[in-house]
Amino acid sequence: MKLRISGSVFAVTMILLSGTAYAADSLKEALLEGTPYIDARYRFEYVEQDGLANDAEASTLRTRFGYKTGTYENFSAVLEFENITQVGDDDYNDTLNGRTTYPVVADVENTEVNQSFLQYTGIPETTVKLGRQVITLDGHRFVGHVGWRQNNQTFDAITISNKSLPDTEIRYGYINGVNRIFGDDSPAGDWDSDSHLFNISNTSTPLGKIVVYSYLLDFEMDAPAASNQSFGISLDGKQKLTEHLTGNYYGEYAFQQDYGSNTTDYDADYYHVSGGLSCHGLTTTVGYEVLGSDNGMAAFSTPLATLHKWNGWADVFLATPATGLEDFYVDVTYKVSGIEGDMKFLNGLLAKVQYHDFSAEEGSMDYGTEWGVYVKQPITKNVYAEVKYADYDTDGFATDRKKVVFGLGVTY
Repeated sequence: MKLRISGSVFAVTMILLSGTAYAADSLKEALLEGTPYIDARYRFEYVEQDGLANDAEASTLRTRFGYKTGTYENFSAVLEFENITQVGDDDYNDTLNGRTTYPVVADVENTEVNQSFLQYTGIPETTVKLGRQVITLDGHRFVGHVGWRQNNQTFDAITISNKSLPDTEIRYGYINGVNRIFGDDSPAGDWDSDSHLFNISNTSTPLGKIVVYSYLLDFEMDAPAASNQSFGISLDGKQKLTEHLTGNYYGEYAFQQDYGSNTTDYDADYYHVSGGLSCHGLTTTVGYEVLGSDNGMAAFSTPLATLHKWNGWADVFLATPATGLEDFYVDVTYKVSGIEGDMKFLNGLLAKVQYHDFSAEEGSMDYGTEWGVYVKQPITKNVYAEVKYADYDTDGFATDRKKVVFGLGVTY
């Protein structure tokens, strides 16, 4: 296991704090004021995929143990361990066990340091993090933690966030290591990186939140074809139409080219527009997302994204086809609240239904359609259950597949 830039963050913490007055007593106090936490999630995932002899049945348990220290002289630290264990038989292709007659469920048995970072807040309106950490930007479309999978994605990085300007956040990150969902034993599990993230957001405009960004991603010899540079802008807003009815809208454009170690000369565009209405906990959204293609040679890609969140829960389009991707979708979400009496246990229930129609951006090929249903129910303050279903019906791209996922989570 490589920690790259993070090194031993707690050793760094000791060195920095020991250089101040009353270091021993102050460090002891900071440690005693720290907060331990635990996050466990059991998951059963069933996948039926045409063209494969067997159906996948993946039963896994993900456990995270972490500790966040108190703050001393503007320094604090986090250390978090993660374990993924198979519960029962591994009747699925976890990408390492060689069970290629089964569909892929990318939840590999693994134990690792999931996060290990030092945080400094001594500069006004500024937070600096150094080490292995979770990084998410906006809607996870370009940079995310892939939280749906049991082993999430983290980064060995330095990140800086500044909020000195009114209603504005300026974020920069340098990433020299990507710890992907496939685990330390996988050739695809870790990427060396020489990547820069620039993100500026402002929430004071009459129309909503505006974000401008530039992501310069270079994965060197580990994934040169995934290296790219993207420049974009987005607007996310809502307007109250009546006492109970709110209109929501979103628009984004980005331009992408090859970068760093990528030897393919290409450029591609990205568009995403959506609109919707919200009333009494019910939100309906209609959207259109396009990941463009450069004459079928290469397509717009977001290798650090939380890809499961986008383009269908059946995970058919985790990699953008060379001919690009057009995704017309409808999303209906309902959040239950305000119930009293015997049915108040339903408060917090989240139900979502999605429909996607996929096609090529280059040419006229129809890829397929997909339906998805998701329900998450809080059981107590710290316990929840969730069920997700996805059904992809091909029109010529990939094969039909169905997924059913049950999860039970506990957080303290």
